[in-house]
Amino acid sequence: MLAVLPERPIDDPVYLEANFEVDDALWEDVRPQLLGGTADGITIDYPVRLTNRNKTTGGQLAIDVERLLQHDMDEATAAASPMIETDDRGHRHLRAQSLRVNTAGAAGQSYGAFCNAGMVMHHTGTANDGVGKSQSGGIVTVVSPGGGERENALIGNFALFGATGGELFVEGQAGDRFCVRNSGATAVIEGVGDFGCEYMTNGAVLNLGRFGYGFCNGMSGGVAYQYDPKGKLEQFYSRDSVSLTELSADDPLSAEHRKAARTMLERHVEHTGSKLGQRILENWETEVAHFRYATPLALEDYQNYQHIVANKSRKDLADEMAFAMVTHQLTKLKRAIQDREPLLGGAVPNPQAADFEPATMYELVNTSAVLAIAQNVARDRLAKSMGKDAVVAPLSLDIAAQKLILTEDFTVLSKLSAFAKSALTSYSDEELAVLISDKRMRDYRTALNLRNVRLADGFGTFAWIEHQDRLNQQRLGEIPSLDELFAKASSAEIVKLAS
Repeated sequence: MLAVLPERPIDDPVYLEANFEVDDALWEDVRPQLLGGTADGITIDYPVRLTNRNKTTGGQLAIDVERLLQHDMDEATAAASPMIETDDRGHRHLRAQSLRVNTAGAAGQSYGAFCNAGMVMHHTGTANDGVGKSQSGGIVTVVSPGGGERENALIGNFALFGATGGELFVEGQAGDRFCVRNSGATAVIEGVGDFGCEYMTNGAVLNLGRFGYGFCNGMSGGVAYQYDPKGKLEQFYSRDSVSLTELSADDPLSAEHRKAARTMLERHVEHTGSKLGQRILENWETEVAHFRYATPLALEDYQNYQHIVANKSRKDLADEMAFAMVTHQLTKLKRAIQDREPLLGGAVPNPQAADFEPATMYELVNTSAVLAIAQNVARDRLAKSMGKDAVVAPLSLDIAAQKLILTEDFTVLSKLSAFAKSALTSYSDEELAVLISDKRMRDYRTALNLRNVRLADGFGTFAWIEHQDRLNQQRLGEIPSLDELFAKASSAEIVKLAS
């Protein structure tokens, strides 16, 4: 094995260069129809059977469509087209399933890569590795050309690698590492090899067939549904990454997952005509007992209050919650200072007003407390630098206090954190864990809402969020907001500083 072999130079090497002839031909058909603005849907039956040389079929088409919609097309053309929609960010995209490309044959690597909103890449035959790689929207389907309903391998390894959205339906089996690093795509498959759903961070996978070793290895988000009529999954799944639950279990979370799994199965049958999927649907009440779903342990450890309290000391719990309370207040003030806009539009406390809300009072009280502390620190520092008998102008004091807030001065942070913790003393360790779980769930929802890719179903993810919210409310009842918690201590601080 360690022997040095003589080099064998190739006099006239042949390289397989990039070839986009399929996508170029598709684009010649699609572009004028999109610019024409009259077509309410485009369907193309590509006449030539694909071969292994046809790599990344549909990838260049997706890029060309995106470039046309966002950069080359004028507003009037986009507004007139029944195929084009614009979201609240001003981002244009094709209407769902309005551009359909039908292909056949033995496609090369990365079929349907970069598939985007509104596209449907429908392939009859087989496809090599990387199907749907980096898919962000649309639908990719691969269906059997006929026969071989059992043990019918249709696509290769690492399908949906790095996908962020969209859907994939395959009427057959995949190779290894199916959905590796998937962060938002929905997929239904009829068998996978080793390390299926590896390193998933979001998205949903429904597997109706076989599975290999390392199932859900390193999975930290999303959900995987596995059909397991022979009860063999226990021997193959990654127990240090996920926990398994019977899909038929009698609890609210499993009920939500049952709805999600059935919806995915119905879509699979709709797009592929799968006989396996149809059989399971027809016998759903019986077959549902053969499904299990995988929940990432990372989600449980980080977001479930029972896991949080079991792994954190009271000091850690109080420190995290106090930091969240202080950061929340400083962020609002920093934004107002930077934008030179009065907080809450310049509102003032008026409990007698008909539209008065306690939340407004909390914010105003908290703002006064933060400003008072920052001004107090600034006054002490100015006094040291100018002399204790010097008169500090109000404007200079305000400017100095604002600088302390914008730079998140350590002394100001320490003082804010100290009395933020005083608002938490009445809570038990478990109740603190509930507050932290609630805060983390809100952060999770915010992160999902801020995703650039919005074409993700969120099957399982939102069921998990609702489940944790339900557990938190059952344990603590009405959960106070960060402003309400902070106000418990800040009102007393204002009185102390004022005196």
